Amino acid sequence: MYLAKFFHRAPDDDDRELMLVPGSDPMVIGIHMNWKGEPDANEFLREEFPDIAGAAAAFRRHVAKLVAAGYVETDHTNYTLRDLGPNPRAKPDWQKGLDELMILALSAPMAEQAAQLDALKGTPAEHEPLYLWLAAHHGKAAGEDFTQTLRFAEQARDALRARRAAGQSHYAWSMYEGDLEGRILELLSDVYLLAENPVAALATIEHLCKIAPNHDRILQRAEILCGFFPERREEAFDDAYQWSRFGGYDVITLFPGYAEYEARRKAGTTAKGWRWKPGTPASEADVSAAEQAIDVKLPDDYRNFLLSRGETELLVRLPESSSELRFYAPDELATQLRNVLDFIAHSEDELEEACAYFRKEYGVSLKHLVPIAEPSQLSRCLLLHVEPGERHGQCFQWDHDGAWELEQKQPGFDVALKALTDGIEQRDAAALAFFDL
Repeated sequence: MYLAKFFHRAPDDDDRELMLVPGSDPMVIGIHMNWKGEPDANEFLREEFPDIAGAAAAFRRHVAKLVAAGYVETDHTNYTLRDLGPNPRAKPDWQKGLDELMILALSAPMAEQAAQLDALKGTPAEHEPLYLWLAAHHGKAAGEDFTQTLRFAEQARDALRARRAAGQSHYAWSMYEGDLEGRILELLSDVYLLAENPVAALATIEHLCKIAPNHDRILQRAEILCGFFPERREEAFDDAYQWSRFGGYDVITLFPGYAEYEARRKAGTTAKGWRWKPGTPASEADVSAAEQAIDVKLPDDYRNFLLSRGETELLVRLPESSSELRFYAPDELATQLRNVLDFIAHSEDELEEACAYFRKEYGVSLKHLVPIAEPSQLSRCLLLHVEPGERHGQCFQWDHDGAWELEQKQPGFDVALKALTDGIEQRDAAALAFFDL
């Protein structure tokens, strides 16, 4: 995380950036904007500190020093910016107040954080997702009423989503939207647990693991599964087996049953090497809406899969490696189709050229190749051909690295799925290559 403030002093073009860098080695960095000299000589300040409190205090001192020298803080926030442009606007006081709240959350006692939260009430700041997240963060850390803390966390999530849906901006200082959303959802999952709602806690962290997975989030999901969902405990063991070498999984690896699971994995006796994760079956209305969105009828075998399993994952578990094949929910299909078309062709002319090539080479309509599943953290997917006609329902594998190529043609969805699962059981190289195993 880089928290940046930008300063302008008229009529000069000697604009400045001041950055607070939290983390294990906190720093304060000052940068000359509009720099014309050597690229690596644009810093006027670089100080390292043993703790964030010292770095925060120094950051405030340097801000005050620039203001005393006639600089005005501007409303820019992108820490990679190197040119403020003409006539930059001054940052509003409520945004400065949110900046200070963020610094206090990183470095100050609870009482100081509470005072700043109170000071921002009645200003535009109190409606910002950043404020609501920090209010929930403070409430959780201070052990305050969980009802109010949960309300703040849910409001932070909902406010961010509402702004995004409406195309409206929000103020989060130098935090990217995805970073802020991830932190909100991590906190919300924690607070749901404190409120004794493990179902909501799991749903929240599973959604986050889907859109932005990292080690801490996968661990948080595994801990919830292990502690509250005995019927899914083996998923937590899966994660521990794969990721415990990076630390943090002691509670799970010491759990009754893990040692036996580990022995089975190492011996290669985990039955077929694959199993289904519990999914969310789609409704008939969900499937019909997806068909309307892509303007075709889906093949019967794939339709039945959506109605019985829906959004789910095929979990691949081999002695030395793991993977997942995530099947999209019906409402994701149109977006995934658009994403693939945009990747293959960057203009309408190129798209028409690609369509002609796919028709000639494979006998299929590129605009009717719908992505239905993707292996975890890999740039490839399973495509389903939905154009009416004799090739309706054919399946192919597709990879970003060979964007104009289709592989492993199968006559239907059920056949393609059986080929994958049989290949996993038989440790077939071609089947495992789809998962990069």
